[in-house]
Amino acid sequence: MPHRRIYNPLTELLTAVLLVVLVLVVDHWAFSLGVLVLVVLPGILLSGRARRIGIAIALVAGPLVISSLLLHGLFFPEGERVLLQLGIARVTMEGLSFAAVMGLRTSVFAGVLLTAAMTLDIAELVATMTHRGWNRKLVFVVGSAVGLIPHVALRGQQITRAQQARGLVVGPGPASRVRGLMTVVTPLVIGLLVDASERNHMLEARGFSAAVPRTSYLPDSDTIGQRLYRRVLGLGVGVFSGVWILWTVLR
Repeated sequence: MPHRRIYNPLTELLTAVLLVVLVLVVDHWAFSLGVLVLVVLPGILLSGRARRIGIAIALVAGPLVISSLLLHGLFFPEGERVLLQLGIARVTMEGLSFAAVMGLRTSVFAGVLLTAAMTLDIAELVATMTHRGWNRKLVFVVGSAVGLIPHVALRGQQITRAQQARGLVVGPGPASRVRGLMTVVTPLVIGLLVDASERNHMLEARGFSAAVPRTSYLPDSDTIGQRLYRRVLGLGVGVFSGVWILWTVLR
């Protein structure tokens, strides 16, 4: 089951984004590892959707980590301690260390953002931004972007089941797996494009571009304390980032 809501979705989303900003600014493996162990892993385990989120992180971060390992592990010009010579490629300690740090940061980014996106209540998030008077186009973009991952996952699952009902059988070989993947990816992409076009027509038909105040049928779950927390957190991260960057440049 999804975890019980404690904070407003806007508070959770802003916290996740600012945490990513801190990881980018600090740029140290120890800080990234601390965020992964103390924040990301507990968040995944307490989300109630650990399996789905874990699979999503593996699908997103896995190829990036592997490509970083191959690229920097084999072709790192600054590497001096050579562990293995493979013709024009060479495995160096510095390259492997750099690839490990990049893989760690990539895993943190994917873990933080995917956990937030896959556990947020999209309707409540959009309602909160509407109550706060945000620009309607920005509200639509944010809501669509955050809700895209669960929507794509559900649509992909539906297409896979439909193809299996039609007799799709994926064999053990890589060629069979690629063919099976294409039978799912092709209708998935086409379906998403058709949905986007239909959604655009429906929004225009319902006066989405009209310059009138918007009304939300959902109550405002935001609180004064959370709004103050978001302002203080955003200001604190901004000041800390500026001081950290200035200190890094001057030292």
